[in-house]
Amino acid sequence: MSPERIRIAELAQEDKERKFSSIAHLLTEEALQEAFEDLRKDASAGVDGVTYTAYAGEVRRNLEKLHDRLKQGQYRAQPLRRIYIPKEDGRQRPISIPSLEDKIVQKAAADLLNAIYEQDFLDCSYGFRPGRGPQDALDEVGRIICRRPISTILEADIQGYFDAIVRSLLAEMIEKRVCDGAMLRLIGKWINVGVIEDGRLLISETGTGQGQVTAPCSLISTFTTCSTSGLRRW
Repeated sequence: MSPERIRIAELAQEDKERKFSSIAHLLTEEALQEAFEDLRKDASAGVDGVTYTAYAGEVRRNLEKLHDRLKQGQYRAQPLRRIYIPKEDGRQRPISIPSLEDKIVQKAAADLLNAIYEQDFLDCSYGFRPGRGPQDALDEVGRIICRRPISTILEADIQGYFDAIVRSLLAEMIEKRVCDGAMLRLIGKWINVGVIEDGRLLISETGTGQGQVTAPCSLISTFTTCSTSGLRRW
C-alpha cells in the first residue's frame, strides 16, 4: 500500500465519522501503473477490444494520456460489454465488462475507497475484502462450529442485488465517508454508463454492472452504512 493510502487508512481508523473531501488527486500516474499491473492479464476485453497485452506495448505513453484526461476532466467511461455465464441452477448471470482503461481507473479508485471502508468492517467480515475470500469465510465457520455449541447455521443471499441497487441511495451511502466531488463524479460515470448487448446500447435507471472492478465497492458501501445503524456486518 502506498504511503498516501496508509495515511488515509489511519485517518479513517482514527475518526469513524470523518469525511474525505480530497482524494481524487491521488489517482496519479503511479497509482494508475500499479492498478494496471494488478489487473488480470487474461481478462476479456471490453467494447474497446483492447487487451492487457496490447495496452502493455506502450503502457507508459498510454497511462500518461489517461492521466492527462483525468486531470483535465476529459475522461469518459465507455459502455460495458454484456455477456452471460451459466449459474448452478441453470439460469444465466449477466456480467458487464468495462474497457481496459476504465478497469485501470476503477482499480485505482477502488484501492483508495478500500483504504477508507476497510476501517469500518469487523474482523468477521469476508465479502469482497482485499486478501480475503470465500474459503477464508468457510474456514472461520468451521473453526466456530468446532469450538462452540452451534445448533443452527443460517445461509442467506440477496437475490439480484447488483441489478436492483438504487443508485441515489448508493450515492448517499458513499457520501457518508467520501465527499470529494471529483471522485463522486467518477463513480457516477461508472454507475450510470450503459451496456452493449447484441449490438444495442441499453440504459437502465437502477443497478450497477456486475463485473466492474468497483462493483464490490457498491456492496461494501451498502453494508458499511447498514452496520452503522446497528446491523452486524457479514
